[in-house]
Amino acid sequence: MESKGVGFCAVVAVLGIISAATSFAGEFTRVKASDLSVEDDSCVYPSSPALALEIVSAVFTIITQIYISVTIGGCRYCCTNDSNLNPVSKLFSGLSRAATVIGVILLLAAAALNNNEGGQVDSYGYFTCYVVKPGIFAAGAVLALLSAVFGIVAYVTLAPPATQTTTSPAVALPVGANADPEKSPVPFLPQQYPNRQYA
Repeated sequence: MESKGVGFCAVVAVLGIISAATSFAGEFTRVKASDLSVEDDSCVYPSSPALALEIVSAVFTIITQIYISVTIGGCRYCCTNDSNLNPVSKLFSGLSRAATVIGVILLLAAAALNNNEGGQVDSYGYFTCYVVKPGIFAAGAVLALLSAVFGIVAYVTLAPPATQTTTSPAVALPVGANADPEKSPVPFLPQQYPNRQYA
């Protein structure tokens, strides 16, 4: 793999690891039900860095996908007539985008719910507070990492760019070991022009 490809894979891997690491950190620092207290029919949430961590994770996931798309060729690599893309590369680029979209939605929704003030009275008359279920942030982290991995696979499976060949008309040369182009000039066909009529 050339140095450009190694650089691309390294950048995407670092961005993906940052996204996943911040999201996993948000999973460990999320507000749990045992951390809440109820005062005057209102849930009191303790301060938690999970919201900031999940926003950072979502931003890095989006940056990773933008970098993948721009490096591979932007919207050009979505086209079906692009000769640089084979079905495997198209599949993994689509999976990378899907993982990005789902992961970002999951991260932002869980981050917003993590600091959601308020609560509701359930059917039994108990006051309940909103908390993020365990594993939601971790799922977002896995999707962020998969987005980067799929992007790397899409880049690696790209076909090498086809070399441009210029087509020129074939010229008939004299055949023979002692053929001299000066003594045997190549005949050229006369140009034919359409008949023009002048008034």
